[in-house]
Amino acid sequence: MRDLSPQQRERVLQNSKAFQNLSPDKQAKIRQQFNQWDKMSPQQQTNLRQNENTWRKLTPEQQQHIKNDVLPRWRQMPWDRQQVIKQKLGVLQNMPESARNQRLSDPNFTRGMSDDERSMLKDLSHTHVGGPPENQPE
Repeated sequence: MRDLSPQQRERVLQNSKAFQNLSPDKQAKIRQQFNQWDKMSPQQQTNLRQNENTWRKLTPEQQQHIKNDVLPRWRQMPWDRQQVIKQKLGVLQNMPESARNQRLSDPNFTRGMSDDERSMLKDLSHTHVGGPPENQPE
């Protein structure tokens, strides 16, 4: 439905019995999410699609770990520290597992990071999450 124009999408929603049976709050939330999508740049849309594809490839256990353990820690982390982890994930993202492990164990690569930040980086890199946890579907 994201690929439809806003007008086409609204027609589909209006004609959808399932959508009409949702509570007004749920309908509003769905419309709000489509509005956010429409405001994203093509690069942001591509990034979100990649993260969603990565999320679907995770095992249920990995998804639960991200939701229950990593995401709460991420939300408490200061913005500047999140940026450090994002940058490191970008470096690790397309590496083979052996190269990723080697880089993660290199003290120069993780210099200046706390134990918690190193742990989060390792968790995210080994679950092959394409971006930071706030970009993962809930």
